Amino acid sequence: MLEPICLTAPARLPNQLSGGEKQRVAIARAFAADPELVLCDEVTSALDVSVQAAVLDLLNELKEKQGTTYIFVSHDLAVVKALSDRVAVLYQGRLCEIGPSDQVYTTPSHPYTEVLLGAVLEPDPDKAPILSADDVVELFPPACGCPFQRRCPRKIGSICDTETPPWQRSANGHAIRCHHGMDDLAAAQVVEAAE
Repeated sequence: MLEPICLTAPARLPNQLSGGEKQRVAIARAFAADPELVLCDEVTSALDVSVQAAVLDLLNELKEKQGTTYIFVSHDLAVVKALSDRVAVLYQGRLCEIGPSDQVYTTPSHPYTEVLLGAVLEPDPDKAPILSADDVVELFPPACGCPFQRRCPRKIGSICDTETPPWQRSANGHAIRCHHGMDDLAAAQVVEAAE
């Protein structure tokens, strides 16, 4: 059970709370029922970096104390990495990669995950993204084939347009949906890193 929080600040109406305070209230409401599972949808969006860190620390503390499991939905890759044991990457609402967080972040296998992580700005301004996708506006996913087919830098050909990619699985719980084998994609990454 959570320990009660003593509020020393004067009572305020909800519209008088800061973004971080509102987020903490939402977390308190979610944990009031002592849940086993909490869905966190963009829990740190619209918060400044210091407040994000405080909210993430609170969530980590609650996870440890309560033994709670989170389903964490976010576009902020650093936030996902900080909180997640396993990561699922979706493109156009379709699952394309899933696996242990450390593996997905250090050795992304699906071309979309590779593009996504390669687009994260590094402190080194001379470092270019590892792999980039075609800049195509996609309002809806394709009716058949791979959902990433229109932008994929590793597109094989018509098979990507017509057939849903099969699951490629490794022994460690890492899996992707792609027509390329995981070993072939890893070999291509090594070659590109050496160039």
